[in-house]
Amino acid sequence: MRIYCAFKEVRINMGTWGLLVMFIVKVGIDNVHADCSLSLDKDFGQPSPVFLKNGGVVSPNSKGVVTLRRSDTLLVACPGNRRHIVLDNKTSGYDELEAHCINNDTFRLDRWIGKFKSIKCNAPPWFTTEDTKEKCYSANKLYRVGYKLRKTFFTLYEACFDKSLMSTLYVVHELSPDNKHQPGQRPNFVEGNLFGKVRMAELYKLNNQVDRLNNVLGANMSQVYLTKKQFLSRGHLAPRADFPLRAAQLASFHYVNTAPQWMRGNAGDWAALEEALRRRVQKLSRPVTVYTGTHGVVTLADNTGRMKPIYMDVDANNNELVPVPLYFYKLVHDPKTKRATAFITINSSYYSDSMLKNLTFCDDICDGNSDFNWLKWRANDGTFSFCCRYEQFVEEVGQLPRLHVAGVFY
Repeated sequence: MRIYCAFKEVRINMGTWGLLVMFIVKVGIDNVHADCSLSLDKDFGQPSPVFLKNGGVVSPNSKGVVTLRRSDTLLVACPGNRRHIVLDNKTSGYDELEAHCINNDTFRLDRWIGKFKSIKCNAPPWFTTEDTKEKCYSANKLYRVGYKLRKTFFTLYEACFDKSLMSTLYVVHELSPDNKHQPGQRPNFVEGNLFGKVRMAELYKLNNQVDRLNNVLGANMSQVYLTKKQFLSRGHLAPRADFPLRAAQLASFHYVNTAPQWMRGNAGDWAALEEALRRRVQKLSRPVTVYTGTHGVVTLADNTGRMKPIYMDVDANNNELVPVPLYFYKLVHDPKTKRATAFITINSSYYSDSMLKNLTFCDDICDGNSDFNWLKWRANDGTFSFCCRYEQFVEEVGQLPRLHVAGVFY
């Protein structure tokens, strides 16, 4: 029998030694073509660098695994001031290096060879916000959020921002079937340079909420609305769990990706919607585009019963800033099928049934519809949610780019 190994012809006699040689040759050949396989849950260290492949952010498969051929390389980057790559707990002098797949979870960076999990940053990578120079609704500015590496900006999501109100109208991001990675430790939100003198972190503190409600609604009226379990939280628009890699999750913690949301709704219907959409996209096995935004201003009854709009702050001229939205919504668009559906939650647990009915501005296509059995609202959270066809939704909410829609997403 003849076996060709490393381009040389080898003659052997079949038998024990022959079988052994065949086994060794097979192992060698398999090793040459072996993939590197990286689990999002087990093989990515923290603080996690930014990983790029073929000019784009690395994306796992639907099982939460990143695979590479032995000839593949990754760009490993720790962008930001005084950020450096750490290898086996030793800080290098580099903020960018190429990682070469050797086998399984073993990689080579420069002269270092080791496990992929040992590749970290000495501090979380620094994400940035950049003006796209494009306009969005009513001449507002469209910003992109992501990482800038080698003079190239890698966008994770975009935000339409109203600087006069210090309020985000909507963000847009892609939700992929690979969103199976469990989020790590929750980082702090950052303000960047979008909010000027407004200190967003201060606005969300409970004592500021108490002062604002008392100023707007009357003395001690904050006690009617604020409790240890019910307060205005930083409502994530594009949620971190929609992004599989930790560096991308980190970039979701920018205040431009938030709006004031009552906690009961945030942990109730809104969380149920986010989780259901991730499961749905995983089942569909294809990405969708999600526009997540806010609309209107919530009102609360003052000490005379009069309904007053609620804002988190005022400027030196007493102009109101950072509105508490009346609605939170997600418009989900499947670019492959041209289908879309808007999912809306009313951001208040203080409205009567008649008020909620009047605020429901479309025919609820989810209610009693078996096509939406994958979505279960949390009935005990005190808020109300509903679903709209695209055409009815844009009649009420006209701030999004116009889309070609041919049917309902379900």
